[in-house]
Amino acid sequence: MTGRRRLAFRALLVLGPPAVLSGCACTSELRPSVVVEVHDAVTGMPAARGVTGISEHESGVLTDLYAIDDLRLEGDWSRELPGRHTILVRKPGYLPDVVVADAGAGICHVNLETVEARIARDAGAVSEYAVSFIEEPGDSDWPPASAEVHVHGDTLEIVGFAHTECTELRVVAFRSVTGLHVQVEPSDITLDSCHNSRQFEARFTLPSESTRLLLTNGFLYPVELFEGSGTAEQGKLNGPRSGGPGDGSSALPE
Repeated sequence: MTGRRRLAFRALLVLGPPAVLSGCACTSELRPSVVVEVHDAVTGMPAARGVTGISEHESGVLTDLYAIDDLRLEGDWSRELPGRHTILVRKPGYLPDVVVADAGAGICHVNLETVEARIARDAGAVSEYAVSFIEEPGDSDWPPASAEVHVHGDTLEIVGFAHTECTELRVVAFRSVTGLHVQVEPSDITLDSCHNSRQFEARFTLPSESTRLLLTNGFLYPVELFEGSGTAEQGKLNGPRSGGPGDGSSALPE
């Protein structure tokens, strides 16, 4: 997915005055192309909370998806995209799922396609507890979430900010054969005063063997903040994608 265009911000598609096509008045609002309904593969219950997704359109355009309720993932659509969407669905501690949606093209707008994803727990995944986690109010605006990854000896440090809806942030992490999946997401602890974004710092112990790190954001955009791998001996994690400044890696010697 590196180098392909990501739709990072929600925008209004301006079509100008309503057009008349085949006797129908077309409206100017932007309509979503795909909605993903997420169910637990064992219980069949709605299971979208904590799930993120990335939709790759047949044109190569990427769209982030996040949970709007217990059932549905909706996308950061900046334009209507009829055609085939291949959607990767992920949650820490669960096996990833891939679903395909074919959104049709209507006279004026894309025809919304709803597809189902079923997620199952990864039997080999083990919960990874942070050595420390600190969060506090951040910027009052709505900039996109971001993070920087640093390595200090055998300690992995993740610093950044993410969004909540009047709650504190929390960090959820699971280690499996595919690596370490860390996600920052809204917690259940409500706040008296709301801030649009909150700063955080999380630290984990980095094993001596090579570690693949996937860092995701569970609310709003972008959903993927970092993906890369490395070892404590190398002093850094190298990754092609990062939500923070720089080249996706950081090495800070002790």
